[in-house]
Amino acid sequence: MHKSKIFLIGEDQDSLVALEETGYVTENVLQEFLAEYPDLLPGDQIDPENPRRWLLVAREMGVPDDTSETGRWSLDHLFLDQDGIPTFVECKRASDTRARREVVAQMLDYAANGTEYWSMDRLRQAAAETAESRGASLDEEVASLLDDETADIEGYWEGVEANLREHQVRLVFVADSTPRELRRLVEFLNEEMAHVEVLAVEIKQFQGTGRRGQKALAPRVVGLTESARSRKESASSYRRPTTRHEFLAKCPPGTRGFFGRMLDLAKEIGYIIYWGKVGFSVRVGLPDGRATFAYGFPPRCFEFYFDWWLRDEEEAPALRERLMAYGVFRERGNWTLTATLAEDNLEQMNAIYDFILEEIGKLTESYEPQAMGD
Repeated sequence: MHKSKIFLIGEDQDSLVALEETGYVTENVLQEFLAEYPDLLPGDQIDPENPRRWLLVAREMGVPDDTSETGRWSLDHLFLDQDGIPTFVECKRASDTRARREVVAQMLDYAANGTEYWSMDRLRQAAAETAESRGASLDEEVASLLDDETADIEGYWEGVEANLREHQVRLVFVADSTPRELRRLVEFLNEEMAHVEVLAVEIKQFQGTGRRGQKALAPRVVGLTESARSRKESASSYRRPTTRHEFLAKCPPGTRGFFGRMLDLAKEIGYIIYWGKVGFSVRVGLPDGRATFAYGFPPRCFEFYFDWWLRDEEEAPALRERLMAYGVFRERGNWTLTATLAEDNLEQMNAIYDFILEEIGKLTESYEPQAMGD
């Protein structure tokens, strides 16, 4: 069977050294290459105008579902790029027949549950452990990723959180060769999904036949058509945060009044308002970090979120019970209560938000940072 070749120029500049395409012995070899050399994901091919750079969060990242917080599944790699976009990566050899429909369904499971159930403190802890294993600190690695020694580290992680909540993610299938069926699925998903980027990356391995046995790896993006690229760029709320004016313009008059009041009261109290690509979050500043307690998404979605500081074994269940007693919330995952605004519940929702602000105020006043090791 004919094998693809690439050619290295010999040391004397007058000869070529042929390297023939070879398969990987195991998927683990490909996974290790990718963890050690993230630029095998060709960021310049993914975004020629602003090449992607990568921070490895973890290999074998546990993906929980609503019954398991530690992880029902295991994602091969989770990366972040310089815009804080979570990038899910699964590796398969072409000889693995699952590298078709099954791996796509598997990846969609990972994305649906990861965006729902990962907490920001869990992602940061995983990234910190990965950085430590390399002899670096996580803050140093983030600053390097952003190419800015004075980078706003907390602001970067706030962006990661917003991207997760708004499902601004990237799904990448990595293989030594991409079957036609997988290419077609990837192209279809990438063209139809406005905020989720779906790609296949081929990383072909080439090896020489001489004594030196030289090897080379050649990555190539597959499945990113120009029409899909231009469509995503034109929807470029993808990278630019929305504004108050744009957000409220997407809401009907009643919910526009609710969200406007919500933002005004938060600003008046001194809470932090963070604008994501689609919606916003309201955060409280604590002695040991910032914490989110509320989200707004157009046109009618309000969410209360039990961030890390609200997960006390005694206080959290009581607060959850009181909020659920209003009859407007439904549980979405372990830590999120979501409500749909409607003309007939706006007065009640304003009262609920007043109650939330009162409770957050009390908890903020009584909050004491946990000692290291607690």
